[in-house]
Amino acid sequence: MGTETDSSADRQPTGEDLIRRRRRLEETVEPLADCSLLRATFLPLVAILTAALVLTIGIAAHRGADPGWPDWTSLVPLGAAYVAVVAGLYWRWDRTTWRAAAVVRSPTPQELGVAVVATAVGVGIVIVGNVAATAVGLDPHARAPVRSTAGIAALVLTSLVIAPVAEEILLRGLALGHFLARGYGVVTASVLSVTLFALVHVFVAGAVSIAITGALGVVLTALRLWYDSLVAPWLMHLLVNAWGLTVTIGLVPTPW
Repeated sequence: MGTETDSSADRQPTGEDLIRRRRRLEETVEPLADCSLLRATFLPLVAILTAALVLTIGIAAHRGADPGWPDWTSLVPLGAAYVAVVAGLYWRWDRTTWRAAAVVRSPTPQELGVAVVATAVGVGIVIVGNVAATAVGLDPHARAPVRSTAGIAALVLTSLVIAPVAEEILLRGLALGHFLARGYGVVTASVLSVTLFALVHVFVAGAVSIAITGALGVVLTALRLWYDSLVAPWLMHLLVNAWGLTVTIGLVPTPW
């Protein structure tokens, strides 16, 4: 993984800076051009498809009835699948391709500050979106309250440890990088990766989840493109999930 810094990120960018950033981004994602389009679009969805399969098997085993599993049960196969996919890529890919997807650069203080500000924007997106959804009678983008020790442990492991790392590598790293490397424009590549990110969360609360997660994905993608690194989007992803966790386990009141 790269560790270089970009001092131009700490001052007002010039046209030359923007050209330099674009060239660096193109060089970063170039190794991902050899990855197939099917792999780049399918691998980010493996985890949610695995969770859906497990739930389907559970319903089938109960002859079509709700198996009565806790809401957080799907997190177990989801987290396991994410770990398996990312670990598989790490071991199968050469180091150059891996670094192109899991690109990490030493962040500047400004980059970390921007990530924190972006987190506040992300929390605002969730709150406003859920308030609007509940106002018209739709289910919000949120999990049912969790109080059990096992449920909290599953949420902490998946939402704070596994998902921010795996989803950034697979979506802002692999998928977005592949689209760019194959010659897609920045806007087209961003829209495609954001769409995949929204689909990953479709089972949380349907259409509302797609809309809110898509909006969050836009901010995360902007951070990835601007800094050519997964550090800022990972930090925002982690902090937004941490805030959501405090709501889910009842540490703070639900703001919608």
